[in-house]
Amino acid sequence: MSLSVLVKRCSLAVSISVLLLQAGPVAAQSASLQLINEYPATSITASADLQFAAAVKQLSKGDIAVATLQEAANPYKGKDQVSAVSSGKAEIGTLFAGILGGSDSFFLLSSLPFVVDDFEQAQSLFTCTQPELERHLAALNMRLLYATPWPPSGIWSAKPLPDVEAVKTLHIRTYDDNSRGVFQRVGANSVNLPFSAVGPKLASGELNAVLSSGDGGAGNRLWDQLPNFTAISYAIPLSYTIINNDAWNKLTPAQQAILTQAARATSDANWANVKNRIQDNYARMKEHNMQLNLQPAASMRLALRKAGQEQADSWWQQGKNSEIKASCAAVLQAK
Repeated sequence: MSLSVLVKRCSLAVSISVLLLQAGPVAAQSASLQLINEYPATSITASADLQFAAAVKQLSKGDIAVATLQEAANPYKGKDQVSAVSSGKAEIGTLFAGILGGSDSFFLLSSLPFVVDDFEQAQSLFTCTQPELERHLAALNMRLLYATPWPPSGIWSAKPLPDVEAVKTLHIRTYDDNSRGVFQRVGANSVNLPFSAVGPKLASGELNAVLSSGDGGAGNRLWDQLPNFTAISYAIPLSYTIINNDAWNKLTPAQQAILTQAARATSDANWANVKNRIQDNYARMKEHNMQLNLQPAASMRLALRKAGQEQADSWWQQGKNSEIKASCAAVLQAK
């Protein structure tokens, strides 16, 4: 090898070494995300969020941190949660469908009264409508991570509800415009409120009943003031865990893949385990001396289902909802 060639190669090696030293070590991009949820850690949705955060941490080897801000730690309440995630003030939110329904009535689909009879049908309806769901979320600058089904909604009340006449005496918290309309149709005084607003209303005596699953209510200890639960199987509503689209786009493809994998595992667990929550919730309620009416009077069931049918029919006639009904007819007719 000639001296000139050797000198050139040594010069090149020195130049590369200098560049590497100037660049310093290449650090992996990390991400910190906040996940808001107005329900307590004992609720089915907040439990799912904790599982999701743990899965993300494990899969990313600590590269992605998801901080779960639940109940009192969540600075946003009710409909403010929607704008918080849409604007990116919180990167991720687990939002009850009824809360999202205030921004877009499409999201009231999962809580339509008496439209599904069991979790299998609820999951089939979710799968059928997921493409439409994702389009509506995109319009709010959001992207779906996973959905969490709630156990069937029932009535928590201060007094037992032996018949439909007792329902008419209720001042009941409902969770969306459709449920408010159903109870108004049967003669009750109903008001649409997020769960975070329920406590003060119960304490002041403005409410004597709450429409909620045994899960949501048990997690918030409604048994302290509402010691009766009537299992009317009103609906199997969903909560959606969604990420701000701008926050998603800032993640690397590898990080997006990790969130997707963790979300898929969480979703599978949510649908597989929700059935077990019902009996667990009933057991907790009995431990707190609640009276459970698991077979409501026929007059009550008929009156609520008639009002529910009227309310659901009204919703199906809005906008393009009839097209959704037609495209998912096989699911909806499998009752």
